Amino acid sequence: MLKLTNKPINGSGLLAIFCDLNIADQKEFHPWLLNEMFPARLKIGFNSCASFEKINGDGQKFLTLYEVDNIVYLYDNPYQSLRENRSSLDAKFHKIFINPSRYTLQLIPPSVEKSQKGFLDYVRVLRKNLSSIDAQKYHSNFISDIHNNIKLPIRRYINVEGEHNNFTIIESNEIDKLNEHQIDNKATSYDNKIDALYKCKIQLN
Repeated sequence: MLKLTNKPINGSGLLAIFCDLNIADQKEFHPWLLNEMFPARLKIGFNSCASFEKINGDGQKFLTLYEVDNIVYLYDNPYQSLRENRSSLDAKFHKIFINPSRYTLQLIPPSVEKSQKGFLDYVRVLRKNLSSIDAQKYHSNFISDIHNNIKLPIRRYINVEGEHNNFTIIESNEIDKLNEHQIDNKATSYDNKIDALYKCKIQLN
C-alpha cells in the first residue's frame, strides 16, 4: 500500500555510497557488508541497510544505501566511532573502492511511501545538479506530479555531502514499471546527470 505523506515512514536521512570494484574483489564485497557492516549499523540505530548492483544506466556498478531516522545518526558519536575504528577488512575495502561517491542526504517532503521497512527489489536513482534558477519550478512541479500520479514509492533528497545537489529514488518490485516511469519533471536546467537502475542483492533491517 502506498501513501503520500509529509512524514517519512523509514526516516528522513539517507547515506548512499557508490563504487566500482575489480572483479577479484567483488566476491568478498557482499559477505563483508552482510556480516560486518550492516549488523554494526543496525545495532546503533540505523533502520535499514541494502546493497544493489547496476542493471543499466550511468555511473558506478555498486550502490549501498542506509536509511536512518534523521541525519543526526550520520554525524553522532556511535557512527563516527565505527568509521574511526575500522576492522582490517573494512579498511581494506575503503582502500580498494574504485570511483567512490559518498552522499549524506536529507529527505524533502512530500514523498510516496510504502508501508514496509527497507527497499523493494529494484531502485532507480537519479543524481543531478539542479540550477538554483530553476529550483523553485522543479520542486513545485515535483509536488504537483506526485499528487496527481501516485504509482510507485518515490523520494527526493538534497545533499548535505556529495557531488550532486538533487537525488531522487523510485522503487518497485517490477522492473518494467521503473523503466516506464519518468522521474524528471518538465526538465529544467541541470548538469552532471547520472540516471541508473539497480537490483537489490542483500538487505538487512
